[in-house]
Amino acid sequence: MAKSLRFIHCGDLHLGSPFHDIAMIDDRWQRIVGKAPVRAFQKIVQIAIDKKVHAVLITGDVYTSADHNLTAQLDYVRLLHKLAQNDIQVFAVMGNHDPLEAWKAKIPFPPNVHIFSTEQVERVPLIVEGEEVAVVYGQSYAKSEQRENIAWKFSRSTADRYAIGMLHTQVGSHQSSYAPCTLTDLKECGMDYWALGHVHTYQVLCEKPYIVYAGNPQGLDCTETGARGCCYVEVGPYGTTDIEFMDTSIVRWAAADIPIDDIESVSELREAVRLAKEKLRREIGKPTFLTINFTGAGSMYHVINNPEATQYWIDSWREEEQGKYAFVMVERLRNMARPKINLTERSKLPDTVGDYLNMSDQLDTLAPEEKIKALRDILMQRPEFERLGAYGQAVSDARLLEAFEKAKWLGMQKLLDDKRG
Repeated sequence: MAKSLRFIHCGDLHLGSPFHDIAMIDDRWQRIVGKAPVRAFQKIVQIAIDKKVHAVLITGDVYTSADHNLTAQLDYVRLLHKLAQNDIQVFAVMGNHDPLEAWKAKIPFPPNVHIFSTEQVERVPLIVEGEEVAVVYGQSYAKSEQRENIAWKFSRSTADRYAIGMLHTQVGSHQSSYAPCTLTDLKECGMDYWALGHVHTYQVLCEKPYIVYAGNPQGLDCTETGARGCCYVEVGPYGTTDIEFMDTSIVRWAAADIPIDDIESVSELREAVRLAKEKLRREIGKPTFLTINFTGAGSMYHVINNPEATQYWIDSWREEEQGKYAFVMVERLRNMARPKINLTERSKLPDTVGDYLNMSDQLDTLAPEEKIKALRDILMQRPEFERLGAYGQAVSDARLLEAFEKAKWLGMQKLLDDKRG
């Protein structure tokens, strides 16, 4: 390459996607937090301007088509115009949440924007000061499902100085509905840099060539913890590539584990939560929604199983955060702990609790695959399973195992309480 190249790689913007469980935030912060995905993209646009990048690559899922959010589409086009005013080119592919059929508003894009075709892989030159410094390849989704392996269609031209591939895909699965492909498929196309979308977590899958998920610029719920952002990429005159991940999130989602082993009172438990909140406030320094995971084994197990008590704690913790800039809002509590009891000895007693523990032990001693099958069979035999429809079928193995673990200890505690009663 005769010239250096600078570009931003981002995707999965999900503009207009609403946050939930923010009713306790005061009006000032509701206005800001409520548009966090848009504000995160505003940050990306400003980074692009400040870094004087030549291009912004957007790898799909600009918004969530189920909402057909007109405001999100208008916000998006407005920010694309801001990039146009700064002579920054935009290359975009459409993904499963914003396929071609979902763009019903028909809002015209500025001339600096190229949306890749849904029919075939396009090859588009990236021009800097009148010189072709790179080529961008891409293909969009026509519909929300794309079961074909599009990666097989990509092929670098021998004339390319630096080749960039753009794809909204799920790497590593041949059965996915989202342009499934393998790492080998991507490597064999000859690209120097793969800008991928669909996975919401920043990941560098390979460095020769670079195969990168930028993740999403703003976490959308409690499963999307940690920093979220975009990739700032510099390509040197001889093709050397440097990537810098840049945090663009307006709000963070976080989780904190609190062992209950040595906690003997409610005041100690609340103090442990307070310390966890203050630690995150110092480390993150921006609005944070927090999930508390109680772990370990201790005498407070029965207290954190009381829904009235835990809701009271959540309400009081939320009230403490009102009006704070870098609030740390406890969004939910998860009881991953267990009672403080000698299971080996207790299971030997000839009563309902002992029988219950022996039954659960039989499931625990199964091989992982057999245990998951047994638990799924139990779930499917429940009369309410049919009412769950697609949601029941979508329960993951990890979620099933977690539910079993929680139910095992909760059931034992209830039996013990009944015996005491």
